[in-house]
Amino acid sequence: MFERLKSILHTALGDAVAEPRAPEQLVATAAAMLLLEIAWSDQDIVEEELESTRRALEEIFDLGAKQAAAIVTAARREHGRSISMYPHTRAVNDALTPDEKQTLLIACWRLALADTRIDRHEEYTIRRIADLLHLSHDDFIAAKLAAKADG
Repeated sequence: MFERLKSILHTALGDAVAEPRAPEQLVATAAAMLLLEIAWSDQDIVEEELESTRRALEEIFDLGAKQAAAIVTAARREHGRSISMYPHTRAVNDALTPDEKQTLLIACWRLALADTRIDRHEEYTIRRIADLLHLSHDDFIAAKLAAKADG
């Protein structure tokens, strides 16, 4: 699975991604796919959602702005070929700690709030992601409250 993500990332980005960070960047791409799944869930992707995704990648994976933007671009291209969230959640589950997954869940809520309203499809998608990341309902609610407090 990592080899497929690595291949997609290198095809889309060429030399824009430094090889020594490739495993983290593959996880960052998986996280970007999950975040963008929320943006796509209401059928209305706005620039604020893309910016929220980029900022989340910078924060969670300690990436530079150019690197995060390149990963978002690659994830957007990959979305059309993706048939399931499972490979992406598996990559995240394999690589991130529970606290890091909670941070990602907060980023999911921030993204849903980026256009100033939480669509029911966005909330459903975040709930699915939380379940696939093995996060509890309490974690789901705590992340939502944290994101609202930030906003």
